[in-house]
Formats: sequence, C-alpha cells, structure tokens
Amino acid sequence: MEGDEMAQTSRGVVYVAWGRDHVEVARRSAASVKRSNPALGTAIWCKEGDDTSGFDQAFYIPEGLKRPKVNVLGDSPYDETLFLDNDTIVRADLASLFDLLRKYEMCGAQVILWHRPRHLKKIALDLPETFPEINTGVLLYRKTERVQAFFRDWAETFAASGMGIDQPSFREVLWRSDVDFYVFPPQFNKRVFEASELIWSDAPRPRILHLELLRPQKNPLLRWISNRIR
Repeated sequence: MEGDEMAQTSRGVVYVAWGRDHVEVARRSAASVKRSNPALGTAIWCKEGDDTSGFDQAFYIPEGLKRPKVNVLGDSPYDETLFLDNDTIVRADLASLFDLLRKYEMCGAQVILWHRPRHLKKIALDLPETFPEINTGVLLYRKTERVQAFFRDWAETFAASGMGIDQPSFREVLWRSDVDFYVFPPQFNKRVFEASELIWSDAPRPRILHLELLRPQKNPLLRWISNRIR
C-alpha cells in the first residue's frame, strides 16, 4: 500500500513571476529542471497574458498582492512541491531532496550571512540569533494541514509586518509553528561562492544555483554571462 501511495504522489516545481523579464528567467530555470529531472512537473504563477510556454501548468496572480509568493504557495497543484525563485538553475537529480518529505513536512536552507543585522530583523518575537532566517527562495514542502496553516499564518504575519521582505515573517512563523521542518544542505540553495571553490574544493558540488547574476540583467555583458550559466 505504501508503494502505491508513493506512486500516486505528484511532485513538481513551482515559480512565481511578475513581468515578462522574470517569466523569461523562470522559464530558463524550468528548462534546467526538465534536463535533470524530466519526471517533475513545472508550474508558474504569473500575470495574465504572459507567455507561459515551457511550463506544464500556469496560474494567474490575483491583483493587489504585495508579495505574491507568500499568498499562493499553499495553492500548489502538487502533493509535494519545490518552490524556486526565478533566479535559479537546477544542476542535478533532485530525487534525494524530495525524499526528505518522507519524514518532514517542510524544508529549506538557512541564510548564509545570517549574522548580518538585515537578517535579524524583529517583528514581534525576541528570537535567538542561533535560529537564523531561512532563505525563502528554495522551499520544499508537502501538502498537510500544518503546512497549509503555516502558509496562512505567514501571509497574515507578512501583511501585518509592513515589511517589503518576507524572510523575517517566515522566521517568526516557523518559530511558533509545529510544522516538521528540516534544514537541508546549502548545496541545494547555493548563494555564495568562496574564492577557493572556484579553483578547487572537496565540498559537494552545488545542486541548485541561486544567484543574483541569474536575475534579469540590463547590462549587456552581465546578461550575456547570465544567459550562459547552465
């Protein structure tokens, strides 16, 4: 029975993109998913009228949302979901990442530069600095009652915070939540490269790149470099 249930579980990657340029970089990320994980579905929330070719499913973002992903992630079409920011490239099979959902309900990676004041902003709770922010650009989760409650709480807390960034509210909601959460290795949300890594390193290779360079670039040289990252 367990094997039959797992076979029926839908898995996929979702994106939230507002504007043509962001849809374009999300499409590039989705293509990287399909290269190494052809069995995974891909879905995007975007503005009505955007070109959604390259995605298996498309949904439209309701008007008036300040930070759409906070409001729509709970509506994923998949039982098990990997949310990716648009500025990402997947470079490996992600089956072992999804396997974490056999035990945990939600997973993410800690902010690398967690010690900086901008990552320790308080909304209502006095939290220890040893409970760092989670980078919300790569989130793995499965649909459970507690996860759905988490997303509702996050949306409400973010709206009440008045902040333009969503990670402080995620941190506080996670602290008070009873959702089963796991911190996965940074190679699944590679944000920062040390100089030594570019020469030689015995560290595991990055599985998911999540780089500012992968965002829409106005500078022609940076755009050329960005478009060649695979």
